[in-house]
Amino acid sequence: MKRIRLKKHATEDDPAKGSPALEAWVADSYLTRLRGLLGKKRLDDSDGLLLERCASVHTFWMRYPLDLVFMDKKGKVVKCQEGVKPFRTASARGAYYTLELNQGVISKQGISESDHFYW
Repeated sequence: MKRIRLKKHATEDDPAKGSPALEAWVADSYLTRLRGLLGKKRLDDSDGLLLERCASVHTFWMRYPLDLVFMDKKGKVVKCQEGVKPFRTASARGAYYTLELNQGVISKQGISESDHFYW
């Protein structure tokens, strides 16, 4: 999987109001999306997994809770879900990308539904 740097902006028109960047692995094939973070150690607070073409995820067989950021094709956040425990599912209508983060990163980074991510 390749790695990218994601930058959050408060609005699409005002990129100056950004936050620290996140590093993310990109899961862009069926197998990498299916495997996701299964069997992986807990993420660092600056790391994530970006799932392409993904509007729903499961946390079956995970060992730790996740924060989830669902985005449309342009990187606009359509839904944030914090602290999704193992053996749960989550989804968002209109999502094209799902960013899986360590629990607590959404609140630490101040991520909300009005934000955009660029990479």
